[in-house]
Amino acid sequence: MKARELMEDPDFVEHDASIDDVVSEFQGSENTLMVKKDDEVVGEIHENSLLKAMIPEEKLDEESVIGLLGISFDQSYVPDTAEDLMNRHEVTVEPDEEIGELAFLMNREDVRSLPVEEEGEIIGIVHEDALIENFRRGD
Repeated sequence: MKARELMEDPDFVEHDASIDDVVSEFQGSENTLMVKKDDEVVGEIHENSLLKAMIPEEKLDEESVIGLLGISFDQSYVPDTAEDLMNRHEVTVEPDEEIGELAFLMNREDVRSLPVEEEGEIIGIVHEDALIENFRRGD
């Protein structure tokens, strides 16, 4: 099975969209929004990324965020825009990419969806749940 058989129409949001706008965009989408900046896809936001916006600010001190990791405090834990919520995304696939390669890329890149690109344009998106469902059916 190929990406074109599993893909859905992508839902987009601009990088500077407010958190309220992001929440509104999720009302009509699957579970992923592609984030655009200057007509280029720069990342993706999954529904579970909204958890970041729900954490009370008083719970976001440096110690609770980084624990014992020893890294600097990431201020993006207090998100204001879509870009603050997004995961950077640089991997795209072509419509004829095989399902095994899609699974490999999702696992390697630690992403839950892959944009399908044709001639420099995002024409669809393959979600991990489509791959899992296909696997369950034995297709």
